[in-house]
Amino acid sequence: MACKMLSGSTGRLWPLLACALLGAACGGEDPVEPDNAPPDLTGTYSLVSIVALVTGFEEMTPPDVTGTFTLQQSPPVGDQASGTMTMDVTIPDGLGGTAPIVDTGTYTVRSDGTWEQKGNVVQARGTYTLVGGRLTVEVTEPPINVSTTVWQRQ
Repeated sequence: MACKMLSGSTGRLWPLLACALLGAACGGEDPVEPDNAPPDLTGTYSLVSIVALVTGFEEMTPPDVTGTFTLQQSPPVGDQASGTMTMDVTIPDGLGGTAPIVDTGTYTVRSDGTWEQKGNVVQARGTYTLVGGRLTVEVTEPPINVSTTVWQRQ
């Protein structure tokens, strides 16, 4: 209707141009989907706390435990991203000394918060959150690796 009202205007080109502009303004194209990619976790993180079988399921924090977690993430593909990881954690060995847990491998994260880790030592599945540079990884399987680790991005 708006195009017909403009047709009395000067010449034939003006109504066509006006109709094209009105059509574009009325959403002639599909809306753009929001970015559904997971966050970029690339960085080096310091251990804030750990609760796991190796700690007797008690929360341990520095200086009793120490650790770093280094992640290098590739660009996301759809709702997931993957990359390489290196983990180096030192925990008390129960005999007055310490025991290192060193692992390297790959990880995959999804925008729904799921986490998969395939290391040389630790295979794990669970969830992750990243809030203000604080990465929390909650491992729910396999049962022997059930844990919650909290890391702070350096």
